[in-house]
Amino acid sequence: MEIALPKQVRVGLTSSWQSVPGIIRYLPLALAAAALPELLHNLYLRDICTYIGLYIMLGMGMNIVIGYAGLMDLGYIAFYGIAAYTIAALTAEFDIAPFWAAFPLAVLLAAAFGVVLGAPTLRLRPDYLAMVTIGFGEIARLAFVNLDAVTGGPPGITSIPRPDLGIFQVHTADQLYWVIVAGAILITWFTQRLGDSRIGRGWAFTRDDEIAAEAIGIDTVRMKLLAFALGAAIAGVAGSLFATKMTMVAPESFTWWESLIVLIIVVLGGMGSIPGVIVGAIVMVSLPELLRDFSDYRMLILGVSLVLLALFRPKGLWPAPANQAAIAAAMGAVRRTPRAALRTPTSETTATGPLLEVFGASKRFGGVNALADVNLQVFPREIVSLIGPNGAGKTTLLNVITGLTPPTSGALRFHDRDITRSRPHDIAALGIARTFQNIRLFGSLTILENVAAGLHCRSRAGILSAALRLPSQRAEEAAIWSRSLELLADVGLQDRATDLAHNLPYGEQRRLEIARALATSPRLLVLDEPAAGLSGRERTDLMQLIRRLHAKDIAVLLIEHDMDFVMAISDRIYVLNYGRRIAAGTPDEVQNDHAVIEAYLGRADDDED
Repeated sequence: MEIALPKQVRVGLTSSWQSVPGIIRYLPLALAAAALPELLHNLYLRDICTYIGLYIMLGMGMNIVIGYAGLMDLGYIAFYGIAAYTIAALTAEFDIAPFWAAFPLAVLLAAAFGVVLGAPTLRLRPDYLAMVTIGFGEIARLAFVNLDAVTGGPPGITSIPRPDLGIFQVHTADQLYWVIVAGAILITWFTQRLGDSRIGRGWAFTRDDEIAAEAIGIDTVRMKLLAFALGAAIAGVAGSLFATKMTMVAPESFTWWESLIVLIIVVLGGMGSIPGVIVGAIVMVSLPELLRDFSDYRMLILGVSLVLLALFRPKGLWPAPANQAAIAAAMGAVRRTPRAALRTPTSETTATGPLLEVFGASKRFGGVNALADVNLQVFPREIVSLIGPNGAGKTTLLNVITGLTPPTSGALRFHDRDITRSRPHDIAALGIARTFQNIRLFGSLTILENVAAGLHCRSRAGILSAALRLPSQRAEEAAIWSRSLELLADVGLQDRATDLAHNLPYGEQRRLEIARALATSPRLLVLDEPAAGLSGRERTDLMQLIRRLHAKDIAVLLIEHDMDFVMAISDRIYVLNYGRRIAAGTPDEVQNDHAVIEAYLGRADDDED
């Protein structure tokens, strides 16, 4: 099915495409700026531009961590120092390897420390993560000071040779300058390619709402760990070149203040913005030089400038444009590239057996039993409703089924596969999708990107294919955006594809959340009060949508308080009260069950006169 974009969307795509900053657009300007010091024969200007190149690399790495993934790393310079000291030790202190052999080891070592730091800490709250990374940066600096046998102690390591790249030997500062310029351009290109890919979107979804991202099949821990590792690796590239530029390394080059400078570069330019990082690096390197005659006031001027920036340009000097990635990719999908097949859930539905089985599920929160020995079954192509008074444990049961809350006891099976202790993204990949009682959209992203989020677990493009834009990656991107547009058409939102999700009215947000869940290609769709807050017309549309899903072999499990809605649409109903199942059956059976009537209406007092 080919979806034609509505007129206003096509106009938005065309104009926005022209404004998308790409490395190709900036390459001539970058090369001209890099050649300027050589044309002017100005060694001082060349030295400043060399540092700008190094800080652009650092800023791009930090931009992945904080701008794309939203992780606060205040010890980032430690990875820079680890790589610099690795180069210094291998090429100068012990003289056991040339630069070309030491360089990949230095980058891998920096990335490895990123993984070592990230693995146990990425589940921490942002404020605790910031404190841990500050501590890591200080530990690294103290290690540089005290490990005299390897790092040379406080004086550091000197006489580091210029890079031997295998193909040619760098002999002069001019040659090294062009190596650093080339490195900055390549890393900028790499970072932008990642940001506009499936991986970059995964970071954005994780940053906006980690719970919603997990529920639609994104391994948020893996995404954050990848951001930490890539950011550390890029710092390793910059640190390796820094060591050969200075021809010495010492602990004072890797203090907490250096991490703060890199953070300021990203925030100053605009978090998540590629040109913003470049502008931030130019400002932060050039400004101290311009204010050299006012050395006593440089820090004051910097502080005042940052305060004014926060007041008048809170998103930075060059903020990241909204919906850039979605617009560019959607245009490519609809207009140019043939589509590839996306993955589907691997398990096959049995002909007669239950799709989902819950055996004796219980959940305790401290001394409160939210669920107590609940059994439930959902069969293929069945619409099952879960009802009960407020506080009956309905949402808790849905959270247990979708992996957001592990059960205290009991077991769950889906397609005859045990999912009792599975993580939410694994359960979503198996074919269970859900919506939330309190809508959880990625509000700062476009409607189109929100739907594409559901296809993350059905796609597979990795770092290399994303960076190189391999044919398989382009075909997969085309499939993602085309399928997203089809789903928007199914829920009547195709005309607003490029709007931000938080600008939608409540009823349309409900439809968008359902479209995002459907993008995961579920076999079981779990809806938590989907009709809450909807008008009469919107409820009718929702009922028709659920019936269409039933016709497409998608089972539905829903919580709803509107009894007319429930009785009209359900094949079977389960009733919970105080965490226990008190009834189950067809709508007619449940309506006439005395336990259900008592739960909703109360029990008559036999002693009352």
